[in-house]
Amino acid sequence: MKIALLSRWYWEENRRFGAEGGPVRQLAEAVAARGHEVVVLSQSPEVRKLRPDKIGELETWLSPRDRKRSFVIGWRDKLAKKTYHHRKLHTDAHALDDFLRQRGPFDVLWAQTESPDGLVAGFAKQLGFDVPPILVQIQALRYRFEKGAPVFTEKAGLMLAFHQATRIIANSEMTAGYLGAYTGPSLPPDELAAKVRVAYPNLSRQFLEIALKAPRQAGARNDRVLFLGALNPGKGALVFLKALPKTEMSKRSAVFAVIGDFTENNKLFAKRWEEQKEATRVQTLGARIEYLGKVSPEEVIRQIRLAQAVVIPSLFDAFNRGLTEALLLGRPVVTTDRVGAAALIHAHQCGIVVPPNDPDSLGHAIDAVTSPLVPFANNAAYIGPQLIHEFTPETIAARMEHNLARTAGLITHPEGLDPLHPAA
Repeated sequence: MKIALLSRWYWEENRRFGAEGGPVRQLAEAVAARGHEVVVLSQSPEVRKLRPDKIGELETWLSPRDRKRSFVIGWRDKLAKKTYHHRKLHTDAHALDDFLRQRGPFDVLWAQTESPDGLVAGFAKQLGFDVPPILVQIQALRYRFEKGAPVFTEKAGLMLAFHQATRIIANSEMTAGYLGAYTGPSLPPDELAAKVRVAYPNLSRQFLEIALKAPRQAGARNDRVLFLGALNPGKGALVFLKALPKTEMSKRSAVFAVIGDFTENNKLFAKRWEEQKEATRVQTLGARIEYLGKVSPEEVIRQIRLAQAVVIPSLFDAFNRGLTEALLLGRPVVTTDRVGAAALIHAHQCGIVVPPNDPDSLGHAIDAVTSPLVPFANNAAYIGPQLIHEFTPETIAARMEHNLARTAGLITHPEGLDPLHPAA
């Protein structure tokens, strides 16, 4: 197959991860290694017009972040912002059309979406551009919080993308369950379910290589708990601090480590964070809290190894690779039922899942998961090495290959043979 991969993550992850690239590029290369031609359309802030480049093993075309637009296109972009909540959709759709004309034809368009990649394909198709069959792979979901609950945004654009997609790959069962919030009544639940499959995202090879070498229990320190997540309203950092005084661990010389830094310019949250830090300090005089800030990937792995348990109390998280990484390193996890990867905790009995935004339940769970009387730590130490193969780029590429072929109409055998399970 000849596959056009539309992904902003490809460029951003290469910038963050360096020469070997991040999970998106590694997955694309693994698909190409199975005998397919994968050509990437990504976005670079350095270019002003569409041009080819080479990143890793793949041919990459860079689309402009700020193309010179005509009056008509500028006016249409304004209309797109009003209708689809993204100003450059019309410009991006024209860049996609240029790419398809110059580098096509393709058997399938593999669009990865949080915002606005997957919906650009739908928008281009609506404008009448010659777009191949579309597979939309969800990396994350856009939302905001109101009263502690997620409210999903960009409905119009994603509604269009999901209507136009031949197949939709959700990154967790939980994500699949929320897609109806975007599609509305115009795409009936049975039609949406017929398109949706669930495939967990791959982890980076760099991490997997380290995890294979890591001792399961060696290095873990009793009464040391790690919070893993960014400091923003969605990751549950305030809930974690509120939960600490409610733990029995806080009454002895426990250590609570916090990894993460602010990811939003949110002065109100920053103020609440500082106030809660002081309140928690006063209430947990017997314990020590270490605020480690943003650290390197190597230090994250070291801190996971040091911890007796890892806490990921997100209020909403489509998947959460950090949870999976902690599990693969053999550490039990406390998380919430609004984290997509929590299904792994249930399946393998290697932690506790609590309601979101509930400091009491979270505090009790931290004590329970670190108790020597429960099997969570042993279960995590056992299952971690068994799961590593499930998250390699090669394993996920084999599953993506099947769905890319079905999207392109190259597979017609019964759906029951599909290695990716339908969404519940």
